[in-house]
Amino acid sequence: MNNAERFIASFNRIHNYLSFLDNEDEHKKPFYRLLDENEHRNPAVKKYKNDLQIFADLRNVMVHKKLVPSSYIAQPTDKVVEHIEQIEEELKSPVKVFPLFKRDVIHFNSDDLFTAVLKTINEKRFTHFPIYKNKKLMGLLTEKGITLWLANHLKDETIQLKKTMVEEILLEDKNKNNYLFIKKNMSVEVAADLLKNDRRLDALLITENGKISEPPLGIITPSDL
Repeated sequence: MNNAERFIASFNRIHNYLSFLDNEDEHKKPFYRLLDENEHRNPAVKKYKNDLQIFADLRNVMVHKKLVPSSYIAQPTDKVVEHIEQIEEELKSPVKVFPLFKRDVIHFNSDDLFTAVLKTINEKRFTHFPIYKNKKLMGLLTEKGITLWLANHLKDETIQLKKTMVEEILLEDKNKNNYLFIKKNMSVEVAADLLKNDRRLDALLITENGKISEPPLGIITPSDL
C-alpha cells in the first residue's frame, strides 16, 4: 500500500469513527461538521482540529481531482501519513487518567490530630487529603488551607498543634469543596481541561465511576499537569 492509499484509508477510518457509522458508506455528515460536533466530545479532535481540516482538503483534492484513473494527483509524504495515523490512534484510544495517576490517596478522619497530617506531609510530601466524618466526605484538606489556618491563628500567639483536630482546620476552610470526582476512564486531556477551565479546583479524585461513595483510586492536582 503506497502513501496515498494509506492516507485515504486512515482518513476514511477517522470519518467513519467520528460519524459513528462504521458500517455505512453513504449519507455521512460533512467532515467539517463532524469536527465541530465532536470537538467537545473527544479531546483529540480539539487538539488536532486544524490538522484534520487540512487533511480533509488534501483528501478532497486527491479523490476528486484525479487526472488519470487509478492514480492520485498527490502522494503524501511519510511524515504526513504517520501523522494522520497517529491522530487516528489518539482519537480512538485517548490516554486515560487511570492507571496513569494511580496512587495511594491518604485520608484522615475528622477527629484525627493535626500533627498526624503534618507528619504525613513531612514524610510523604503529599499535600491533599480527603477528610471523612462518620464515613462521609467532609472536604479536602490542602496545603493552602493549612497555611491560611495557621496565618489566621497567629494572633493566638500559641497554637496548640498537639491538641488541634483536623476538623477544626477544615471547617474554617472556605475552599474545602474545591474538588471533583471523575471516572477512571476519563481521558487525561479532558481532566486537564477541567483543571484549566476552573482555576478554583484543587484536585480531581479518581474513582471507578466518578462517585463520591467510591474509594479514591488516585488523585490529580494542577501541578501534576
